[in-house]
Amino acid sequence: MSDLAPLLSNKVIIALLLIASYTYYIILTLYFRPVNHSWLSDVHNWQMGLLALIASQPLLGLLGTIQGLLDTFEFISIFDALSQQAVMSGGISGALITTKLGLVLAIPSLILRQLLLFKYKKQQGIL
Repeated sequence: MSDLAPLLSNKVIIALLLIASYTYYIILTLYFRPVNHSWLSDVHNWQMGLLALIASQPLLGLLGTIQGLLDTFEFISIFDALSQQAVMSGGISGALITTKLGLVLAIPSLILRQLLLFKYKKQQGIL
């Protein structure tokens, strides 16, 4: 658990986890609901919102990486006496975690949305 504490103190990681959880919740709730006219309407209405939620995940990850790099460079400029290589490698490694997390969370979101869209199109008779 001690390895997770620094990650869970990062506001970008918290935002990523919340957005991804909400996205998964919406998609899975829609997918497993009984199919009727209301379902068709809800799936249709959620398409643009889902795309926005999914697109925000890797963008938030990139924002976290940029913030982490800026924090690392600021730390180096303040504490010039420390070994800059050790600080740089640790800071960059920590910063890149948010980009990785954003991508790891967005990929299943895209796959689940496509499955929902496939089911929707099948019910509409498009496929």
